Amino acid sequence: MKKYFFTALLLFGILFKGKGQGCSDAGFCSAGSIKASNNDSIKNSLGFSVGYAIGEQGTTIITPQFEPQIKISDKSMVQIKIPFQFINGDLGSNKGLGDAIVTYNLNVTNLGKKPLTFTLGTRIATSTSSEKRDNIPMPMTYQVSLGTTDLIVGARIQFKKGFSVSLGYQQPLFNRNQNGFDSAAYKNLKLAKQLPDDENYFISSYLERKGDIMMRLDKLFKIKKSTFSIGILPIYHLGKDKARINKGTIVNLENSQGLTLNINAGLNYKISNKLEISAIAAAPLIVRKSRPDGLTRAIIFVPALRYNL
Repeated sequence: MKKYFFTALLLFGILFKGKGQGCSDAGFCSAGSIKASNNDSIKNSLGFSVGYAIGEQGTTIITPQFEPQIKISDKSMVQIKIPFQFINGDLGSNKGLGDAIVTYNLNVTNLGKKPLTFTLGTRIATSTSSEKRDNIPMPMTYQVSLGTTDLIVGARIQFKKGFSVSLGYQQPLFNRNQNGFDSAAYKNLKLAKQLPDDENYFISSYLERKGDIMMRLDKLFKIKKSTFSIGILPIYHLGKDKARINKGTIVNLENSQGLTLNINAGLNYKISNKLEISAIAAAPLIVRKSRPDGLTRAIIFVPALRYNL
């Protein structure tokens, strides 16, 4: 079974490629219970993952992430995600502490005899997204933070034969975004790099993001010590984002509202009662035309290790 696991792991890294946004959800599609369930047991545990993604204009994003889980009761736990980002592309590189995600998750077992889990949490901004290179403000894809502190609410219900449905809502509450990639920076970069318009970056100066809603449908397969999941993940951006251009004019960013549709897969192998390894991959099928938040992804691949205490 181990050889099948690592073969599938390799295939995930090769086959899940596309052009678009990948998860494009600012973190909430895998927060708490809002994910395909490989293991519903409530335990204290320590997790570590390393995300690999190709972003806007070929930017590479590598994200080591510490993921502890703290048991509160037999039916509840707190999950924490603390990422550190390494970003590299044609405009330079950046690294730093990414936005932390903290969620409280509560299992309910008596709703129509179908397991139901609720999630309430937040994404916490760690910077103002204002990094510069060569005196030019860098676009959002090079920033380690979205610059907003968000509310996250979600739930997952499990059905027979391994099917599950998750719903989620994420809403920015406090905006610290001071990104400076405005129309002037766009024009300067275009001239400096001799970029055609379709290879330039999205204007994102003092970005004001709208909220998102999502629904994911997953099917889970169990094979001895392994589980495999596959599903679809539609995410709808609820409105047009706003940015400042020409040193202060606030504009609605056209085509930033709308649907992103992803296909995703996950694999989990239980080495022992204490230790398990996993991997997830995602690729986009439908994307929004304008994505000023910097969440464009052509590929997402995340192997992980978890130790149950």
